[in-house]
Amino acid sequence: MWLWRLLSAGLAKLIGLAGETNVQASGEEQKKLDVLSNEVFCKALISSGRTSILVSEEDEDAIFVQPSLRGKYCVVFDPLDGSSNIDCGVSIGTIFGIYMMNDNHEPIIEDVLQPGKNMLAAGYCMYGSSCT
Repeated sequence: MWLWRLLSAGLAKLIGLAGETNVQASGEEQKKLDVLSNEVFCKALISSGRTSILVSEEDEDAIFVQPSLRGKYCVVFDPLDGSSNIDCGVSIGTIFGIYMMNDNHEPIIEDVLQPGKNMLAAGYCMYGSSCT
């Protein structure tokens, strides 16, 4: 469903600015698809029951999952990398990294602030009309 929204973004009027400024250092304005993508990824990761902390490029603060849905992983991600180029038909994607919680304790931001050697998995999923 999310991919269909992405592919039909022009028809669904999802292309364009959301009226918010991105929290990243560049301060670029968020696109509507940035906001939608972030909502989809956060809901999916939280409902999986596998995550404790989510850190998205689109959010100012980390999201701490409620105890009843909490798992043992921390996920850092940009739900729609390259969205500033989407109007041009350039390929876009999702970039992510996964860490394990340090110990069995209440999640704290330091659980995400780990060296790269502790990363369990990372990846980039590319979407677009020309993914060759």
